[in-house]
Amino acid sequence: MVQLVRPRAGHFDLGTGYHGDLWLDLDALFLSPARLRPYVDWLAERLRGHGVDAVCGPLEGGALLAYAVADRLGVAFLAGYRAPGVASYRLPRVHGGIGGWRVGVVDDAVNAGTAVAACVEELRVQGAVLVAAAAVIALAEASTMVPARLGVPFYAAGTMPSRAWPAQECPLCADGVPVTPGAPITPGMPITPGDGRSAPPAGR
Repeated sequence: MVQLVRPRAGHFDLGTGYHGDLWLDLDALFLSPARLRPYVDWLAERLRGHGVDAVCGPLEGGALLAYAVADRLGVAFLAGYRAPGVASYRLPRVHGGIGGWRVGVVDDAVNAGTAVAACVEELRVQGAVLVAAAAVIALAEASTMVPARLGVPFYAAGTMPSRAWPAQECPLCADGVPVTPGAPITPGMPITPGDGRSAPPAGR
């Protein structure tokens, strides 16, 4: 999986109100759908056990992945569209509403979890019931932070070490380290299976 997302080390504005020391090329994750398919299948099997009626994902990458997972499960797909403001998302209105729907939220990578949490907030406003969240990659403490924050199981096919801070508390900023999105690719970045279940082999 590492070669799919081409991790870069540095000081990054993550665009969610957070700064971090790792950047992933998530667009590259979707260049080869066949290589991503084992992860789609893995995530679909995690959500299948929760009897979901729909899968939701934040645009862009999360929605692409959520669409594929929804197709695999034969359920509805809900796209989270970015709304004005930091980490704010809206959902398209569905005829008849989504009140009572059991929904799983899927993202490509989760760090601070702001996009997932924003989609969940909108789902709950519309009366849906969040039953699980999932991602291809969980960064930093996301594997424990997301389920604690959302109150549902969180499944990640793999984890990668990183650090992220609210922008106003960023120690890299405090140390005068410039934001450098052009940092070189980090070789040998470790990645480990996620939630104790068998994840697809990296790079397949």
